[in-house]
Amino acid sequence: MIFIHENPEAKVLAYYRWSDEETRAVVVANFSDTYLSGNSIPKFPAAGSWHEWMYNKIVEVGEEGFKLDLPE
Repeated sequence: MIFIHENPEAKVLAYYRWSDEETRAVVVANFSDTYLSGNSIPKFPAAGSWHEWMYNKIVEVGEEGFKLDLPE
């Protein structure tokens, strides 16, 4: 596990996990009681297509990172 993003003011934390079978996952957590719209994760592990599990959709991540909405 590698921590890839932290924002103490917004109470957001993101980390990257992987398995020996090459399965990769990024976990982003909002520990605040505020809905965060357009929250940026600039150091995402890799650009490309990722499966977003909360809403069950495919998202595209660019070289500049990823922006997402985080419910409280």
